[in-house]
Amino acid sequence: MSEVSFNKTIQLIHKEIQGKLNNTNSIINNYIASDIPIIPKLGQYFFKKRGKQLRPVMCLLSSKMINKNYTKLKTDTYMSAALEFIHAATLLHDDVIDKGTIRRGQKSINEIWNNKFSVLLGDFMFSKSFQLMTQGKSLKAMEHLSEVSSKISEGEFLQLSNENNVNLKSSDYIKIISLKTAELFGAAMKVPAILTGKKNEEIVNLYKLGINFGIIFQIIDDTLDYFGDKKTGKEIGKDFMEGKVTLPIILLLEKLSKLDYIIIKKLFTKNKRNQKDLNLILSQLKKNEIKRDCLNYAKKYQIKSEIILNKYNNKQSGLFKDLLVSSIQRKN
Repeated sequence: MSEVSFNKTIQLIHKEIQGKLNNTNSIINNYIASDIPIIPKLGQYFFKKRGKQLRPVMCLLSSKMINKNYTKLKTDTYMSAALEFIHAATLLHDDVIDKGTIRRGQKSINEIWNNKFSVLLGDFMFSKSFQLMTQGKSLKAMEHLSEVSSKISEGEFLQLSNENNVNLKSSDYIKIISLKTAELFGAAMKVPAILTGKKNEEIVNLYKLGINFGIIFQIIDDTLDYFGDKKTGKEIGKDFMEGKVTLPIILLLEKLSKLDYIIIKKLFTKNKRNQKDLNLILSQLKKNEIKRDCLNYAKKYQIKSEIILNKYNNKQSGLFKDLLVSSIQRKN
């Protein structure tokens, strides 16, 4: 599969849940309204480009996969909107932490306005997510989503406290991305089951599906940071320049000779890294076939997910399988 097939899979999933996705976006538009003019101005700018909307999309596809009365259920759209607001809040805060200037192909809020506006808009988005959770009319679902918000913050703290830590193990890395990225996907998958009173075993399995997908997605993101195509607009080596030790570096260090290990380790202890340093990293990654290793690492989670999806054997589970495969093979 190619990057086109990843986008095609997303398009097919959007088509499968288009009605409810439209409702979700209408809810988002309504909830960024405010009597304070700057808030809807910033909110409308931020949501002008909505991206793939993976979290609400997975919530709605999960809902359709497990519920015979999918069309009659209304609360899933409110919860999918809540998921998007939580994600939006984390992006707005991330851009401040990482000094990001571009978000979804346009200048970020902090770049056009400033960090204060980005942080405050993120806070506003978080508050709106909690308002939306109450519309789900399920205390259990609300408890799970509110718990995810704190886990995301824990993941951010864990990642920040491990900058330049070349002693980071793959298990530490998985913990970071599970908290920071995968937990929200886990919530997206299991919330529809909670809303409709499914058995705990099914809720847990759907949660695992979301977690596995989130781990896959982040592994590929981190792999593309070193192996992406500049032609697609991917900035190569951003994680390295920021001192983030991700799976490609962890797997590389496990393979290196003692001398090469010391050389690479020193690059992460430098106050400022340059293009020459990055080129050395890229050369070692290619030489040691780390891209292949990262893809194989991600495929382990794909296999686990497919076992769960086989229990459903319907159109929606098939789309989830396509999403898993094409996510691993995407190009940006």
